[in-house]
This record gives sequence, structure tokens and C-alpha cells, in this order.
Amino acid sequence: MGDSPRSRRVMRLFVLFCGITLLMVSCRTSEPSPQLASTTTHEILSSIVPDFDRDSEDFPARYYHSQYNVSVEPPLDWEVEEFDGPLTLAFFFEPESGAAITFVQSEVNKGLMSEEVNQVFLDEWLGDSEIEITLENAYKTAQELSGWLRAGFVYAAEGNTESEIKRWALASVVEDDMAYHLTLFLSGDGFESVDDKFVRVATSMQLEPKEPIEVRRENALYLSSGESITLDPALTHYGAGGLIGDLFSGLVALDAQLEVRPGLAMNWDVGEGGTLYTFYLHPEARFHNGRPVTAEDVLFSWQRAAHPDTGSETVMLYMGDIVGLEAYHDGRVETIDGVEVIDDHTLQVRIKAPVPYFLAKLTYPVAWVVDRHNVVLPNWEFHPNGTGPFRYLQHLEEEIFILERNPWYYNEPPRIEHVVYLMYAGYTQRLFETGEVDYAGLTRDQLDRAFDPDDGLFGSIFTETSLCTYYVTFNTKLPPFDDPNVRRAFVHAVDRERYVEAITNDEAAIGRGLLPPGMPGYSDEIVLPDYDSELARELLAASSYYNGSQDPPSIIWTLPTSGGYYSPAAAFLVDTWEEVLGVTILVEGIDWESYNNQIDAGLYGQLLNEGWCADYPDPENFLEVLFHSGSAQNHAYYQNQAFDALIETARSEPDIERRLEIYREAEQVLVDDAPLLILHHSAPSYGVWKLYIKGYIPSPIGVPQHASMWIER
Repeated sequence: MGDSPRSRRVMRLFVLFCGITLLMVSCRTSEPSPQLASTTTHEILSSIVPDFDRDSEDFPARYYHSQYNVSVEPPLDWEVEEFDGPLTLAFFFEPESGAAITFVQSEVNKGLMSEEVNQVFLDEWLGDSEIEITLENAYKTAQELSGWLRAGFVYAAEGNTESEIKRWALASVVEDDMAYHLTLFLSGDGFESVDDKFVRVATSMQLEPKEPIEVRRENALYLSSGESITLDPALTHYGAGGLIGDLFSGLVALDAQLEVRPGLAMNWDVGEGGTLYTFYLHPEARFHNGRPVTAEDVLFSWQRAAHPDTGSETVMLYMGDIVGLEAYHDGRVETIDGVEVIDDHTLQVRIKAPVPYFLAKLTYPVAWVVDRHNVVLPNWEFHPNGTGPFRYLQHLEEEIFILERNPWYYNEPPRIEHVVYLMYAGYTQRLFETGEVDYAGLTRDQLDRAFDPDDGLFGSIFTETSLCTYYVTFNTKLPPFDDPNVRRAFVHAVDRERYVEAITNDEAAIGRGLLPPGMPGYSDEIVLPDYDSELARELLAASSYYNGSQDPPSIIWTLPTSGGYYSPAAAFLVDTWEEVLGVTILVEGIDWESYNNQIDAGLYGQLLNEGWCADYPDPENFLEVLFHSGSAQNHAYYQNQAFDALIETARSEPDIERRLEIYREAEQVLVDDAPLLILHHSAPSYGVWKLYIKGYIPSPIGVPQHASMWIER
């Protein structure tokens, strides 16, 4: 916690009210006890059932303490502070009323009942004070755990600056040798509403299973995966497919044919010359906990993604066309001017200029919707509350992530009941052979095995070629690559045909431009520099750094390394440049964990090994995103007025053919100026599904597909 007045107030309450070694006020006996006016707490406790009734507008989000595998649903809009234990786990606080609920755990002897443990805790907690117990009763949580609750009043000494009478409550649940307690303290009025909230928190307590939940294998999709770096749509760099695409969704989505289709928005209008979009939300759209999705949720999600404190590295890239979003992202204004909530199901979005790719950009996760009550909680990614076709069921870190079919899904309900991701379970092809997973990637040499019914890799084979290009970036901000002759020399020095043969086993397509084959605007008529070692040496000698007038600067290639070794691709290029040009390349190896953060911070040398795969089928996603002078992804720090002018003209050109022609002109300018060495496009990738998995459509871009797949055994 910080040192704000609010946090100091929270800490003061915490010290006063929530510890077992609490310093309590003195006793007094002269005042009569206040009565709990018409409270429903006793009635609720005496008739608690697992499907505890909620008000239609009350859909609390679940707080999960990752270290101790326990969760509760704190009241909406209460502030949450997490602690590392071992006693206090969390503190829930309502600033308006001063109500405070503390979440505590303690070790107990096996065999003790919740009532006994509750009494012992109460004696240690409030034993030195005069208290009155007005309520005690057994209850059950929604998970059918047995608990005990006591509530009443405590009296303060005369002259105490706090309110003289305080409401307290204590709920305890025992499981094996652990007890979990919730304590409540409240001064002043409002007992009834806070009592009800306390009961709801107590009955929501849930112990997370420590072993994988059993699901019906007959209708479950099993996949192999690594642990996600993040499940936050605002922060992910990994596109719309996979786990994050199962859990979340946005206004629109790409299908496997790369067409924009309705998502949370069932339809939309475009007006004012292509600058005003009106989205109409699906009236049945709900979050995984059943709360209706409104236009306010979309606004919140976008403001959160664009807020500077969120630290999204993709929001300007995919949503920067929206009027006012850049100013909001920079912290200059408090609202996004171009986004307006018309009513619960209508949202208007104004963009700076008409661009044909705006809807396609909104299919990227950064524009997806999150639950505003969920994402403010610590560890919310352990209990994400999205709008996607599947919802969270269980997550055991580095072991398993289980999803179940979302009963509230607004589109056609998924036919698959569960999607199970096995984390770091082993070699994927071996898992496929033993029937533990339903999909495996293949090499070209393994295709024959997948056609053999007697082989463990037998199944439904597919081939995909992603819209990707791989290249080396020259940092034009640093010498010697601020000189175009040096850049061109490094390009002419590389025999790309030999590179592709050696590094990709001749499977990848030699790069014919920045745009990959299959991308609108792709042209095999872009003129690329040929391999010419003699010309390369001449260009280098004609440069301002290698003409003999000065010692040339050091050249550093920043690379991710594993165990101190860098890739054969990098070794090939280093050897080539040193042999052909007589230069020395210093390799700066960085561990994978730190690499991306260092690149994003601009902390790298003159060379970077990069690749880019399309997020949506438009040349803007390559040419503008990677090399426009104003783009955050412009790692080359490339600046060319002619290139920028062409890109900016193409943005809003209404004629499709003319627009693609302008992009081809810009691509030729880029290639001639050589801020990069284009190496190759994606090699075909091969995969195999079990024969009972149906409905998968090969696609050059990763898009959510599990909701439209099914199982036939």
C-alpha cells in the first residue's frame, strides 16, 4: 500500500480491527445494546443453499489468493488490498461507510468444528473487550463447506475518538487443518446492508482444488501449451487465437476466412464519410458470471487499455485511429472524446479519418471487453471473467488450465463442453501418440507417419502458411547504419538463397518484399537488391564510416540467447558480413525473459533479428506499423518523408486498387532505402488433429475457432 490518506486509513483500521494480537478498547457496561433493525441476516443464514439468491444487478467478481488457493467474492466497488500472509490474506474496505472485512487464515488441529474454531478466534480477537453476541448460526458456502458465523456489538471506552459502538461479525470455515476467517468491523449506521454483504462474502468462500478436476473426455478438447505470460487482453502480444480467444471477445472478430464478423456487436452502421461507427451490442451478451454486457463495459475496457498506467504496448497501434485516444493515452485528457455511450446497447466511435481497416483492427485483443469489477482485483487473471465462448473452471500453475462451455454465450453455443490446456506436459507429439492431446504440430519429414493408420501420429492432416515475414532491422539512429550506403552494403552482402536453404531446409519462401504472399497488395515485382559481394564492398568503401577517414564504430547485434548460444541464423549472417565486408559484429546476448522488455525500451544495438505476422489482412499492418516514423513498432527508427507521405495517403484512399498501388510504391521506397534486410516468408506449417476432432479450418492468421469445432467419436 502507498502512503495516501486513504491507504493510511486502511492500515489504521487494519491495525485496530483485523489482527489476532489486536489492541482493543476498554470495557464498559452501562449502555444498552442497540438492536439490529429488521435485518435479514439471520433468515439468510438459517436457510442458506448452494445457489444463494442474488439480486439481478449483483454479479460480484471473484478474488483469488494465488498463494493459498482460496477465493471469495468481495462486495462490488469495495477496495481490495492483498497481503502475503501467513495470517492475513486480504483486506476489503468500503471508504464511504468505513466498513472493513478482513480475510484471515490460521492452522488448527484436525477434527475441530467450525463453531469451536470460531469461538477460539473470537476470544483471541475480542476477548478483552465488552461484546454482545446478537447472532450465531451455522451456514454453508456455495461449495458446501460448513461454516459458523457470530455477530454483535463491541463497546469502546469513554473518550475514545472512534464511534462508541461498533458492529462486528466473524465467519469461520474449517477444512482439514486450516481455518479461514472473515472479520467485519463497522462504526455508525448501515448495519443491515453491510450484514447482507458480509453474508454474501462468507457464503462465496471457495477452496480451489489442488488436483485437476475430472472432465468428460468424450466431449473435451485437449491441447498442449505453455503457461501464458498474461491473460490480459490489453497486454498480450500473441494475437486472438488460443486460450485468450476462448476466454474473451470484442465487438467484432475475424473468421478463418479473414472476414470481419459480428462479435459482441451484432451489427453496426458507418456514417459521416466513414468516420463515425455506431455499434449495436447483442442484447443477450453477458459476462461469464451472468452480468449483462453494456456499452459502458466497452468504454471502460478501452479506457483501461489506453490508460498510461496500464502500460499497453499495442493500444496505439490498433486503436490510435479513435479521436482523442492518443491524448488520453498521453495523460493529457481524462476521457476519450471519440467514444460515446448512447445507451446500454449502443456505442458510437469517431475516428480521425476514414480508414478501411478500422474494424479489422478492433479484432485484436487490446480492443476486447473485460469486466470492470474483475480486473480491479489482485490476481484477477486466476479467475478471469470474460465474454468468450468458454469460461474459467480451473488453473493449476504450470500444470493445467481447464475451461468449460460458457452458458451465457451470445452466439451459437459451443458444442465442445471443455477445453483443457496441459501446461508443460511434455513432448507434444508423444502426448498425441498416447492420446493425451488432440493436436500436434509436424515436420515435413513426419507427414508420411500421419498418413499411416497404424502409426501413433495418424490423424487429420492440415497445412497452413502464415502471413509472416522475417528480416534483420538496421537501427538507423546509430552509426554506421544512419548511412544508407552501409545499409545497402549489408543487404547486398547476403546470399539469401543460400541462407534459406541452410536455415529453413529450403522450406521457406525467399522474401520478395516486406508483404508476405497472400497479403492484399503483395507483388513479386518489387525489386530487391541482389546478392553482390563486390558491390557490397564498394558501397561500404563509399560510405562516410568506411572510407579510411576514421575508425568505424562498433556494430552490436542484440540477440535473445539460450544457455549462452545464439541461433544458427544469426551465426550465418555474422559470418557472412565479417567475411564479405571485413567488419566485426559484436553479439550482445540477452536471456529470453528480459529480451522483449529491453527491445520495447529501445535498449539494443544496431542490429535486430525480427519477424512480423499479420494481425489482420491489410498492408497497413506491415508497412505503417513497422516503418512509419510515428509507429511504436518502428525499431529501425526509420524516417523517410516520401515513405511516410505514401503511407498516409494510402490510409484513407477509397479506391481499393489505387490504395494497394500506393502501398506497393511505398514498399519499393522502403526496399531501396534499406532500413532492413528481408530474409524470407513463412514456411508451410503442418499439423494433425485426432480424427474425431471436426470443424477446424486452416487459416493464415490465428483466430478463435474452438467454439465452432465439435467432436464425433
